[in-house]
Amino acid sequence: MRKPLILAAILIVSDQFTKYLADKLVPYGEFVNVIPFYNFFNITNVRNTGAAFSMFQGKNFFFIIFIAVFLSAIAVWLYKNRLKISKIQTYAFVLIIAGGFGNLIDRVLRGSVVDFLDFGINSLRWPSFNVADSCVCAAAALIFIELLKKNKR
Repeated sequence: MRKPLILAAILIVSDQFTKYLADKLVPYGEFVNVIPFYNFFNITNVRNTGAAFSMFQGKNFFFIIFIAVFLSAIAVWLYKNRLKISKIQTYAFVLIIAGGFGNLIDRVLRGSVVDFLDFGINSLRWPSFNVADSCVCAAAALIFIELLKKNKR
């Protein structure tokens, strides 16, 4: 269980450090074009007080409580089932915990989540996101892979 905890710590620190850099180097609401080809990739500095894709804006306190309870439940479940679940499942849940905790830190300390990765083609943009969000998406991919593996058996 030591390796997954180290990974979670590294991801949380990476998330917070990259958000700090984006916040210090890019003025709020502005962006720096990194890959100019079709305006494909920018580093930006935007805030989100809602959920994924900026849904439910202004509900920061609700999300602080919800995420704290959710992460606690996952951590307890993961600890109780650590000997029964696969490595892929373990790492998926660790990614969820790291991502949730990274954004929870923002909500508590900053009052909103810092999003800074901006991809798209010209005016067609994916909503801005961060390392913590990427952890949760990677976890979903791992869970999907695990489900595919189980269906083959």
